[in-house]
Amino acid sequence: MSNPTYGFLALALRQRLIKRWSLMHSLQPESVLEHSAVVTLLSMLAGNIALQQGKSVDLAKMLSHAVLHDTAEVLCSDVVTPVKKANPVLKREFERLEQAAEERLVQTLPDSLKDVVSEAFSPGGYEQQLVKACDVYAAYIKCKLEVAAGNGLEFEDALNKMEGVVAQVKKDFPEVAALDEWFGEGLGQSVDKLLSGGADA
Repeated sequence: MSNPTYGFLALALRQRLIKRWSLMHSLQPESVLEHSAVVTLLSMLAGNIALQQGKSVDLAKMLSHAVLHDTAEVLCSDVVTPVKKANPVLKREFERLEQAAEERLVQTLPDSLKDVVSEAFSPGGYEQQLVKACDVYAAYIKCKLEVAAGNGLEFEDALNKMEGVVAQVKKDFPEVAALDEWFGEGLGQSVDKLLSGGADA
């Protein structure tokens, strides 16, 4: 009798095939899997900052959610935010669609992992809120890098909008404010300048 085959990993890895920012020309195309890696990196840093600030956060819970937060898109694709949130009805329906996709993905796991992944999709609490803040900051990073690379025609308006959104996120989440203070200026700089601490080489 052959061993059972589970599809979750192969499905999750298909995030690398889904292009983000699909209505815009990117100089540096970004897949959903690449975006999730950025969000996970930001969440690791932000989670540790939260701990240093005396907050009680579960880093494992944060990172599990960060790495899986967009996995549902392998079944329902990446839909641009202006469409997802065009009105309350669409917002609610897309949330229901993504939840249904997550539930379907959980069914492609062995029983011993179903509860773990199900919780990772929606852990709740400050951990999920902070990952969402990092998700927003990751979109800001994408816009800033595209403009720095000379793609202002496509991303200047998006960057201007994201700057306003991130300003509010930094007020609500001091961890993101710290990330921006320490690392924001380095976005778009050359490797030589980054390795020299931001000073002119």
